Amino acid sequence: MLLTIFDVLPVLLTFAGAFTMIYAWKARRAKQRKAETEELGRQLNLMAVTDHSLGLTRQLQSFDLFSRERSAWFRNGSVANILRGEVDGTQVYLFDYSYVVSTGKSSRRITQTVFFADDKNWYLPDFRLKPETWWHKVLAYIGWDSDVNFEENKEFSDKFWLNSEFTDLIREKFTPEIRDFLTEQPPVHIEGSNYYLIAYKPNKMLSPGEAETFFKQCCDLLVLLKKENKEQLLDLANIKMTAPKEEAVQQKRR
Repeated sequence: MLLTIFDVLPVLLTFAGAFTMIYAWKARRAKQRKAETEELGRQLNLMAVTDHSLGLTRQLQSFDLFSRERSAWFRNGSVANILRGEVDGTQVYLFDYSYVVSTGKSSRRITQTVFFADDKNWYLPDFRLKPETWWHKVLAYIGWDSDVNFEENKEFSDKFWLNSEFTDLIREKFTPEIRDFLTEQPPVHIEGSNYYLIAYKPNKMLSPGEAETFFKQCCDLLVLLKKENKEQLLDLANIKMTAPKEEAVQQKRR
């Protein structure tokens, strides 16, 4: 039996109506999110960035979070609702990052709120920090992977999986003050590389209230990291100042 256009028309109209409703809901939700972000920016003294030509996804491509996208034909990760400001001389951003993960048979879009700090005057060894799970313990037990642990701070070591090829530098960077700060905060993923730092809660787009708390905690961590970095630079400056004096003393003795 052949179907006529009149037979399939009700089905097509139903699909079209459903698609229109979903599109309208997404558009309304995007507009609401934009308004919430702008209001949050005013509260935090941050500027809402309407021009998305900042190239944040390309700038942060080396981070694990921004290399997870899996699409068979094209990359469509996107950044939206960008807030920008400055904290202790460091450029800081808060934004929503979305990307698609495809398994071939199905795909899903993931959106999460991301904090990003950019400061050319500091150096961070490459590292990833995340809440430690039973699976991490299994990997460590069988020798497939390992993390940086601190014998003097078992609570921090048990709570977080800290991965880096620069173990000694990481031990220097993660001072007792920074470890104590992170231990007291809600679970979060953090990645660092050179003068970049990002933080996020996986697969979670934060509400305005959650985003405000999250941003302030990230800024507090930023200040602690910069404090530690300044102390290292001060020590280096003292070494450089002391060296000429010692050389001068030796020359006088000669």
